[in-house]
Amino acid sequence: MRAPVLPAELESAVDWMVLLSSGSVAVADRVRFESWRQSDPRHAAAWETVNAAVTGSFDALGQGGQRRAAGAVLQAPPARRRALRNMLMLALTASGLAALADRQTPLRTLTADLRTGTAERRIYTLPDGSELTLNARSAVDLDFSAGARRVRLRSGGVYARVAPDASRPFMVVSADGEVQALGTVFSVAREGASSVASVIEHSVEVRAGGQRRILRAGEGVRFGPDGLGQPDALLADAAAWQSGMLVVHDEPLGAVVDALRPYRRGFIRITPAAARLRVLGAFPLDDTDRTLESLRQTLPIEVSAPGGWMVNIDLRADATEKR
Repeated sequence: MRAPVLPAELESAVDWMVLLSSGSVAVADRVRFESWRQSDPRHAAAWETVNAAVTGSFDALGQGGQRRAAGAVLQAPPARRRALRNMLMLALTASGLAALADRQTPLRTLTADLRTGTAERRIYTLPDGSELTLNARSAVDLDFSAGARRVRLRSGGVYARVAPDASRPFMVVSADGEVQALGTVFSVAREGASSVASVIEHSVEVRAGGQRRILRAGEGVRFGPDGLGQPDALLADAAAWQSGMLVVHDEPLGAVVDALRPYRRGFIRITPAAARLRVLGAFPLDDTDRTLESLRQTLPIEVSAPGGWMVNIDLRADATEKR
């Protein structure tokens, strides 16, 4: 079995995993490993990836004899360890390719009626003449009948410009509730465990958790299974993605990163300490490198992009010392 080609840091991490699990590791080898792991953020990330792959594979075998036998393979003679190395690299390649493919086009939404990929906003004209703009990495299903027009939001966000039809109400339905148009233009987006409705023109009725409320232009509200939050004019800016902007009003950096991920084909990792920093400002979604640089210049954070496909965000050393 021929081993696949992986990034150099992953190749090295696999070699270290096989060596350290061999049962015959010298103290000098452990010192060299720690030096390698700490010398570059790419090395630490690669080691975490390989370690997670091995742990996940063994966990799937349960707690019985199969798992003990699998663990013993790591301590087998050199020929069997070489075979294990090749198998591990194949597994990493398969999972890595799937992850990279998903960063381009969300695999879970391939069956949706309308969808967008990473860094893609798209305008669709619906059968009734309404226009629906999908945010990046968004997906919806359409349920149009003689009595109603329903857009079921599976993920991401939508910006609806509704064509009048008094006999068929227009609704955007998410897992958190539903928003019915009473006018023309509004937005609905899923954010974590809740959804946000923003009204641009006229009004909508939001229904969730047995509650309902009319929202006017310039208002927004967060809603979920537990009901409705309070109307908030700041939440109206949640629809700014439609024009390619992210407007942030004293939000945690972690939430900002979550909003950038649909626009970046690689991966962004952020430490919990950095994620708690507060952010205020307006940032371009279509140039995530520029946004990350702006955040680096205004916040006490370090932003590194090893290999160009993974961004690491952490507190600066001097900021950590002050905490």
